[in-house]
Amino acid sequence: MKNKRHTLLWLSVIIAGYFSLTSSQQEATKQNRESTFLLKVNDDLKNQAFQILDTKCNICNQKQNPFMVFSLKNMEKRASKIYKQVFEKRRMPKGDKIKLSQQEHDLLKEWLNTQNIN
Repeated sequence: MKNKRHTLLWLSVIIAGYFSLTSSQQEATKQNRESTFLLKVNDDLKNQAFQILDTKCNICNQKQNPFMVFSLKNMEKRASKIYKQVFEKRRMPKGDKIKLSQQEHDLLKEWLNTQNIN
């Protein structure tokens, strides 16, 4: 009788451990999927923001200030400068010919909000 109790006790411990492990693995898989989704969303947002910088900013910067031509590699480093020129000082884009649409304005601001701007 005593052996049956020990066997049942150990069996219940093993089963509980199995369900705990399975639950942990499912949660980790779910978190990995969510992280992958967020990375993809942020990459898409970055690519869309780059398209705005490329079509609205790089056109002039290539001629006027070639050291400020934006690329996918350097745009994050320059996020605070972009924010300052576009949203605080409202100096960019310059001139009457190149303007940001409301959608471009909102998208660029959304991307900048994902950056650590001081």
